[in-house]
Amino acid sequence: MEGCCCCVCVRTQTVGVLERFGKFSQLKGPGLSCMCWPCEAVVGKVSLRIRQLDVNCETKTKDNVFVNVVISVQYQVILEKSFDAYYKLSNPEMQIQAYVYDVVRSTLPRMELDESFSNKDKLAGDVKAHLDETMASYGYNIVKALVTDISPDAA
Repeated sequence: MEGCCCCVCVRTQTVGVLERFGKFSQLKGPGLSCMCWPCEAVVGKVSLRIRQLDVNCETKTKDNVFVNVVISVQYQVILEKSFDAYYKLSNPEMQIQAYVYDVVRSTLPRMELDESFSNKDKLAGDVKAHLDETMASYGYNIVKALVTDISPDAA
């Protein structure tokens, strides 16, 4: 995002957040836009691209085996909720990670090791469902949650 005098350029797949005298004014879409500088300024940008976060979680199964689970969460900002994504949540990655830990540590301890391998899709579905309902209020859409690896402790 670049500004020059009273013009601002917002890149494709990005939304610019415009403030007037420090208060939110509007969202600027891709392309060249005019603004009333120095009264207005583009204070930030929100990427609309799909991002991926790999969450590594260690927990114990029902048969007392420690497992390391890697869950890949693909998420993106909802265009209509760009305001919420910019102002409501300062670190979406940490929020997503906390919710993934919560779901994994409440689900896997009720399964035995063999069950955890056969129920990877169920675990991924539980993570996605839980994240969908919580992250939507912050302006994020969970595209997919995948259990990419379950590895038991060597001991």
